[in-house]
Amino acid sequence: MPIPGRLVSLGLEHIDALEAFLSEFDTNPTELQGYFCHRDASIEEAVALLDAWSAGERLEDTWVRGEPLGQDWVQNSTWFWEFDEQLQGVINLRHRLTPALKQEGGHIGYSVAQPFRRQGVASAMLNEVLGLCRELEIPRTLLTCRSDNLASIRTIEKNGGVLNREGWSKPSGQTLRWYWVSLSDT
Repeated sequence: MPIPGRLVSLGLEHIDALEAFLSEFDTNPTELQGYFCHRDASIEEAVALLDAWSAGERLEDTWVRGEPLGQDWVQNSTWFWEFDEQLQGVINLRHRLTPALKQEGGHIGYSVAQPFRRQGVASAMLNEVLGLCRELEIPRTLLTCRSDNLASIRTIEKNGGVLNREGWSKPSGQTLRWYWVSLSDT
């Protein structure tokens, strides 16, 4: 049975829904993956930044989570899972990998707000974005997650992720799992 909702690009009409979504991560901001705008950015700033990044514009004066945008920036697209005028999850697709993204982050990162977890939102978002990867002619995608994140492990494996390795990641100081999803045969 399909999960109700759809992927949407952030728009000015989402001002209240975005605030409600982001507030779900205020107590634990590290759980918010896939959304790289500053928490205090206005809806206009967030929409402009996400649109520019999707179009491949780097925007030299951009800061991400308090840090200047790195030289290894890649074109990326961000969508939200929307249902009943609520933003339930966010997912970001990096259009190519850098050495840093191969080590941590991969092609796709996502988060689901607490009230909508364990309802299939992450899996539905990932499934939709994997379809978009095919359109962008990305033959296989890399996803990484913490080894203790059982929900993400289930989501990735449900969507065809094949474990490549598990080990220590120096950048985050955590044990991670690296998964590849082949898109050429499906």
